[in-house]
Amino acid sequence: MVLAKEHIDAALPTTETPATESTPGPDAEIRPMADDEIAVDGYVMKAEARGTSRDPRAFKHERWLVKVRMLDNGREFQVPADQAKWERLRENDRVKVRYRTGKYTGTVWATEIE
Repeated sequence: MVLAKEHIDAALPTTETPATESTPGPDAEIRPMADDEIAVDGYVMKAEARGTSRDPRAFKHERWLVKVRMLDNGREFQVPADQAKWERLRENDRVKVRYRTGKYTGTVWATEIE
């Protein structure tokens, strides 16, 4: 069952950041979220940045994501879709999803809407 749909614009071209600068140091502190920030898929961002090229989840190309819930076990995950499928789908539509799970952890890999 389709829970939600989301479009994420392509990321702006940037220069590569060395790993030492992006890795938090031992003295990094956890700060509370600001009133204008939201948490989406483990990323904290400003609400107005969601779905834009400034979204931390943005890749070099546009993405159309469909969040689905399996009816038999209640598992939820995101499935990338092409633009045509994404536009046809609506919330609460029932779709058939092909996916693979990890052998030991049960992590969902290689999802696809049929």
